[in-house]
Amino acid sequence: MKLYLDFEPCKECNTMMNELSSPEMLFADDKTRADESAKFLRHLTYNHNEVVQAVMEDLPKQKRDQEPDFYK
Repeated sequence: MKLYLDFEPCKECNTMMNELSSPEMLFADDKTRADESAKFLRHLTYNHNEVVQAVMEDLPKQKRDQEPDFYK
């Protein structure tokens, strides 16, 4: 799934996006790329509330199956 985000990146975002799109990172091993991507997603999650809100609005809502209440 791809999400296109329209937000004002901070200085740290710009730095991370440049690192993620660098030739070294494009040809890095899968673990390194996954670790750096996770670092960027953590930054977005904790520092850019507007991104989290936009993602939550765009993702389809999933209905939760009702779990049986064993404690009645």
